[in-house]
Amino acid sequence: MAQIITFLIFGGFGLVMLFVGLTQFVQQRRLLSNSERIDAVIVHSQVFSSTSANTDRRLLRSTSTTTHRPDVKFRYHIGGTEHESDLMYPNIIVQTYASREAAEEALVPFPLHAKVRCYVNLSLPDKAFLIPTAGSGPVVFIVLGLLLPPIAWFVGKYV
Repeated sequence: MAQIITFLIFGGFGLVMLFVGLTQFVQQRRLLSNSERIDAVIVHSQVFSSTSANTDRRLLRSTSTTTHRPDVKFRYHIGGTEHESDLMYPNIIVQTYASREAAEEALVPFPLHAKVRCYVNLSLPDKAFLIPTAGSGPVVFIVLGLLLPPIAWFVGKYV
């Protein structure tokens, strides 16, 4: 019974990761294909920090982990219509950093009120992005999504 429960939990999580990875991989390719450079203005640029508590019950102590991510929003016009986006890269998988300084470094090219160039596929005008590079995030999600169900099945046999 433990094997089935383990498989359902981790296998289900793997399927979710696979779905997100595949949809983001397709979106990334679609956004990068036929993207055009247009002018934009940075309307928000700062580092967002998040702290999560970790409790180790065996050692009876708590620790915390803080991650930092660059948070940017920009406005642009297409055909007389104003749009706003928060995508640095052409997918929604956000890169986080262990130090605030590293996240601040990622925002250096995008200071508040700066005029920058963004990229947009005109068939998806609300999904503009600032850096025209394919990220590895979708592939990582796909690989983990494919590996988790068989690992869950194997581990479940010995729980």
